[in-house]
Amino acid sequence: MAILNYTPDSFSDGGDYFTPSVALNKAFELQNSGADIIDIGATSTRPNNSGFDEKEELRRLHEVLPAVCEKIKIPISVDTFFPECALYALECGASIINDVSGTYNHEISKMIKRFGAGYVVTHNPSGADIVPSYENGVIVAVRSFFIDCIEQAKKDGIPSECLCLDPGFGFGKTTEQNIEMLNCLSWLKFKPYALLIGLSRKRFTGEIYNLSNARDRDNCSFILEKKAYENGADIIRTHTVKDYING
Repeated sequence: MAILNYTPDSFSDGGDYFTPSVALNKAFELQNSGADIIDIGATSTRPNNSGFDEKEELRRLHEVLPAVCEKIKIPISVDTFFPECALYALECGASIINDVSGTYNHEISKMIKRFGAGYVVTHNPSGADIVPSYENGVIVAVRSFFIDCIEQAKKDGIPSECLCLDPGFGFGKTTEQNIEMLNCLSWLKFKPYALLIGLSRKRFTGEIYNLSNARDRDNCSFILEKKAYENGADIIRTHTVKDYING
Protein backbone atom coordinates (compact mmCIF):
# COMPACT_ATOMS: atom_id res chain seq x y z
CA MET A 1 0.00 0.00 0.00
CA ALA A 2 1.67 3.18 -1.24
CA ILE A 3 1.19 6.49 0.59
CA LEU A 4 0.07 9.58 -1.32
CA ASN A 5 -0.37 12.60 0.95
CA TYR A 6 -2.44 15.35 -0.62
CA THR A 7 -1.69 17.75 2.21
CA PRO A 8 0.48 20.81 2.91
CA ASP A 9 1.62 19.56 6.31
CA SER A 10 2.18 15.80 6.51
CA PHE A 11 5.17 14.98 8.71
CA SER A 12 7.54 13.70 6.01
CA ASP A 13 6.38 14.99 2.63
CA GLY A 14 3.74 17.64 3.28
CA GLY A 15 3.27 19.88 0.25
CA ASP A 16 5.30 17.70 -2.12
CA TYR A 17 2.23 16.52 -4.05
CA PHE A 18 -0.26 19.22 -3.12
CA THR A 19 -1.54 20.09 -6.60
CA PRO A 20 -3.88 17.85 -8.61
CA SER A 21 -1.50 17.32 -11.53
CA VAL A 22 1.52 16.54 -9.34
CA ALA A 23 -0.55 14.16 -7.19
CA LEU A 24 -1.81 12.32 -10.28
CA ASN A 25 1.71 12.01 -11.65
CA LYS A 26 2.84 10.61 -8.30
CA ALA A 27 -0.03 8.12 -8.39
CA PHE A 28 1.14 6.91 -11.82
CA GLU A 29 4.69 6.64 -10.48
CA LEU A 30 3.54 4.55 -7.51
CA GLN A 31 1.46 2.31 -9.73
CA ASN A 32 4.34 1.81 -12.12
CA SER A 33 6.69 1.09 -9.20
CA GLY A 34 4.65 -1.95 -8.26
CA ALA A 35 2.18 -0.70 -5.66
CA ASP A 36 -0.90 -2.89 -5.18
CA ILE A 37 -2.95 -0.12 -3.51
CA ILE A 38 -2.58 3.65 -3.26
CA ASP A 39 -3.72 5.22 0.02
CA ILE A 40 -4.64 8.90 -0.38
CA GLY A 41 -4.72 11.12 2.69
CA ALA A 42 -6.11 14.64 2.58
CA THR A 43 -5.60 15.42 6.27
CA SER A 44 -2.35 14.98 8.18
CA THR A 45 -2.38 12.82 11.33
CA ARG A 46 1.15 13.94 12.20
CA PRO A 47 2.15 14.65 15.81
CA ASN A 48 0.91 17.96 17.24
CA ASN A 49 -1.83 18.31 14.63
CA SER A 50 -5.22 19.24 16.03
CA GLY A 51 -6.55 20.92 12.90
CA PHE A 52 -8.94 18.25 11.63
CA ASP A 53 -11.49 19.90 9.34
CA GLU A 54 -14.00 17.72 7.50
CA LYS A 55 -14.97 20.40 4.99
CA GLU A 56 -11.36 21.16 4.09
CA GLU A 57 -10.55 17.48 3.72
CA LEU A 58 -13.57 17.04 1.47
CA ARG A 59 -12.54 20.04 -0.62
CA ARG A 60 -9.09 18.53 -1.14
CA LEU A 61 -10.56 15.17 -2.10
CA HIS A 62 -12.76 16.89 -4.69
CA GLU A 63 -9.58 18.32 -6.24
CA VAL A 64 -7.64 15.09 -6.60
CA LEU A 65 -9.76 11.97 -6.18
CA PRO A 66 -11.92 11.90 -9.36
CA ALA A 67 -8.91 11.97 -11.69
CA VAL A 68 -6.97 9.41 -9.65
CA CYS A 69 -9.91 6.99 -9.50
CA GLU A 70 -10.54 7.41 -13.22
CA LYS A 71 -6.96 7.00 -14.45
CA ILE A 72 -5.27 4.68 -11.95
CA LYS A 73 -5.98 0.98 -12.44
CA ILE A 74 -5.04 -0.38 -9.01
CA PRO A 75 -7.38 -0.05 -5.99
CA ILE A 76 -7.57 3.34 -4.28
CA SER A 77 -7.82 3.67 -0.52
CA VAL A 78 -8.77 6.91 1.21
CA ASP A 79 -7.35 7.68 4.65
CA THR A 80 -10.21 9.37 6.49
CA PHE A 81 -12.36 9.10 9.60
CA PHE A 82 -15.04 11.55 8.41
CA PRO A 83 -18.24 9.81 7.17
CA GLU A 84 -18.96 12.49 4.58
CA CYS A 85 -15.46 12.11 3.13
CA ALA A 86 -15.74 8.32 3.21
CA LEU A 87 -19.02 8.43 1.30
CA TYR A 88 -17.59 10.78 -1.32
CA ALA A 89 -14.53 8.56 -1.71
CA LEU A 90 -16.62 5.44 -2.27
CA GLU A 91 -18.92 7.25 -4.70
CA CYS A 92 -15.82 8.35 -6.64
CA GLY A 93 -14.66 4.77 -6.97
CA ALA A 94 -12.34 4.24 -4.00
CA SER A 95 -12.22 0.62 -2.86
CA ILE A 96 -11.04 1.01 0.73
CA ILE A 97 -11.63 3.36 3.66
CA ASN A 98 -8.59 3.53 5.94
CA ASP A 99 -9.92 4.88 9.25
CA VAL A 100 -7.26 5.83 11.82
CA SER A 101 -9.70 7.35 14.31
CA GLY A 102 -9.27 4.50 16.77
CA THR A 103 -12.97 3.63 16.80
CA TYR A 104 -15.16 1.27 14.84
CA ASN A 105 -17.52 3.65 13.03
CA HIS A 106 -20.94 2.13 12.36
CA GLU A 107 -21.87 4.91 9.95
CA ILE A 108 -18.82 4.12 7.82
CA SER A 109 -19.44 0.41 8.30
CA LYS A 110 -22.86 0.76 6.65
CA MET A 111 -21.19 2.38 3.65
CA ILE A 112 -18.64 -0.43 3.50
CA LYS A 113 -21.42 -2.99 3.33
CA ARG A 114 -23.35 -0.98 0.73
CA PHE A 115 -20.38 -0.58 -1.61
CA GLY A 116 -18.69 -3.91 -0.89
CA ALA A 117 -15.54 -1.99 0.04
CA GLY A 118 -12.67 -2.66 2.39
CA TYR A 119 -12.56 -1.15 5.88
CA VAL A 120 -9.30 -0.66 7.79
CA VAL A 121 -9.73 0.00 11.51
CA THR A 122 -6.77 1.19 13.55
CA HIS A 123 -5.87 0.95 17.24
CA ASN A 124 -5.39 4.61 18.11
CA PRO A 125 -6.46 5.42 21.67
CA SER A 126 -4.93 8.90 21.94
CA GLY A 127 -3.36 10.11 18.69
CA ALA A 128 0.34 10.50 18.02
CA ASP A 129 1.20 12.72 21.00
CA ILE A 130 -0.16 11.03 24.14
CA VAL A 131 0.67 7.55 25.41
CA PRO A 132 -2.05 6.13 27.67
CA SER A 133 -1.45 3.61 30.41
CA TYR A 134 -2.08 0.06 29.25
CA GLU A 135 -3.01 -1.79 32.42
CA ASN A 136 -2.33 -5.23 30.96
CA GLY A 137 0.22 -4.19 28.36
CA VAL A 138 -0.03 -2.91 24.81
CA ILE A 139 -0.45 -6.35 23.20
CA VAL A 140 -3.50 -7.17 25.32
CA ALA A 141 -4.96 -3.72 24.60
CA VAL A 142 -4.58 -4.07 20.84
CA ARG A 143 -5.90 -7.64 20.85
CA SER A 144 -8.95 -6.57 22.84
CA PHE A 145 -9.60 -3.72 20.40
CA PHE A 146 -9.32 -6.07 17.42
CA ILE A 147 -11.65 -8.64 18.98
CA ASP A 148 -14.23 -5.93 19.63
CA CYS A 149 -13.95 -4.64 16.03
CA ILE A 150 -14.37 -8.15 14.65
CA GLU A 151 -17.49 -8.69 16.73
CA GLN A 152 -18.99 -5.38 15.65
CA ALA A 153 -18.21 -6.11 12.00
CA LYS A 154 -19.92 -9.48 12.28
CA LYS A 155 -23.01 -7.83 13.74
CA ASP A 156 -22.98 -5.31 10.90
CA GLY A 157 -22.75 -8.08 8.31
CA ILE A 158 -19.28 -7.10 7.06
CA PRO A 159 -17.58 -10.08 5.36
CA SER A 160 -14.24 -11.07 6.83
CA GLU A 161 -12.45 -10.26 3.55
CA CYS A 162 -13.66 -6.64 3.85
CA LEU A 163 -12.21 -5.97 7.32
CA CYS A 164 -8.54 -5.16 7.84
CA LEU A 165 -6.91 -4.60 11.24
CA ASP A 166 -4.11 -2.10 11.93
CA PRO A 167 -2.34 -2.09 15.34
CA GLY A 168 -1.53 1.62 14.96
CA PHE A 169 2.24 1.88 15.11
CA GLY A 170 3.13 5.34 16.40
CA PHE A 171 -0.35 6.10 17.72
CA GLY A 172 -0.43 6.18 21.52
CA LYS A 173 2.65 3.96 21.93
CA THR A 174 6.17 4.46 23.17
CA THR A 175 9.13 3.35 21.07
CA GLU A 176 9.49 0.32 23.33
CA GLN A 177 5.81 -0.57 22.86
CA ASN A 178 6.12 -0.25 19.08
CA ILE A 179 9.09 -2.63 19.15
CA GLU A 180 7.12 -5.03 21.35
CA MET A 181 4.24 -5.01 18.85
CA LEU A 182 6.60 -5.68 15.97
CA ASN A 183 8.20 -8.62 17.78
CA CYS A 184 4.84 -10.03 18.86
CA LEU A 185 2.93 -9.38 15.65
CA SER A 186 1.75 -12.99 15.44
CA TRP A 187 -0.30 -12.36 18.59
CA LEU A 188 -2.13 -9.58 16.76
CA LYS A 189 -3.01 -11.74 13.76
CA PHE A 190 -6.63 -12.89 13.63
CA LYS A 191 -7.21 -15.13 10.63
CA PRO A 192 -8.83 -14.70 8.14
CA TYR A 193 -8.66 -10.92 8.71
CA ALA A 194 -5.90 -9.01 6.94
CA LEU A 195 -3.29 -7.27 9.09
CA LEU A 196 -1.99 -3.89 7.89
CA ILE A 197 1.24 -2.34 9.16
CA GLY A 198 2.05 1.35 8.78
CA LEU A 199 5.38 2.37 10.25
CA SER A 200 7.09 4.10 7.32
CA ARG A 201 9.21 7.10 8.40
CA LYS A 202 7.44 7.35 11.76
CA ARG A 203 9.08 8.99 14.72
CA PHE A 204 9.83 5.77 16.59
CA THR A 205 11.78 4.41 13.57
CA GLY A 206 13.99 7.48 13.83
CA GLU A 207 14.41 6.96 17.57
CA ILE A 208 15.51 3.37 17.02
CA TYR A 209 18.13 4.37 14.45
CA ASN A 210 18.90 7.90 15.74
CA LEU A 211 17.52 9.67 12.65
CA SER A 212 15.74 12.94 13.38
CA ASN A 213 14.82 13.80 9.77
CA ALA A 214 11.81 11.80 8.55
CA ARG A 215 13.13 11.76 4.98
CA ASP A 216 16.24 9.89 6.15
CA ARG A 217 14.23 6.99 7.60
CA ASP A 218 13.44 5.00 4.45
CA ASN A 219 16.18 2.39 4.88
CA CYS A 220 15.41 1.75 8.53
CA SER A 221 11.67 1.68 7.76
CA PHE A 222 12.36 -0.94 5.10
CA ILE A 223 14.22 -3.11 7.61
CA LEU A 224 11.33 -2.94 10.07
CA GLU A 225 8.74 -3.49 7.32
CA LYS A 226 10.50 -6.67 6.24
CA LYS A 227 10.41 -7.90 9.83
CA ALA A 228 6.69 -7.05 9.99
CA TYR A 229 6.07 -9.07 6.84
CA GLU A 230 8.06 -12.01 8.22
CA ASN A 231 6.01 -11.81 11.43
CA GLY A 232 2.64 -11.99 9.66
CA ALA A 233 1.71 -8.62 8.15
CA ASP A 234 -0.41 -8.90 5.00
CA ILE A 235 -0.28 -5.27 3.85
CA ILE A 236 2.65 -2.87 4.25
CA ARG A 237 1.72 0.82 4.06
CA THR A 238 4.88 2.62 2.92
CA HIS A 239 6.35 5.70 1.26
CA THR A 240 8.97 3.71 -0.68
CA VAL A 241 7.28 1.12 -2.85
CA LYS A 242 10.21 0.66 -5.22
CA ASP A 243 12.56 -0.17 -2.35
CA TYR A 244 10.17 -2.81 -1.07
CA ILE A 245 9.62 -4.35 -4.51
CA ASN A 246 13.34 -4.34 -5.28
CA GLY A 247 14.22 -5.69 -1.83
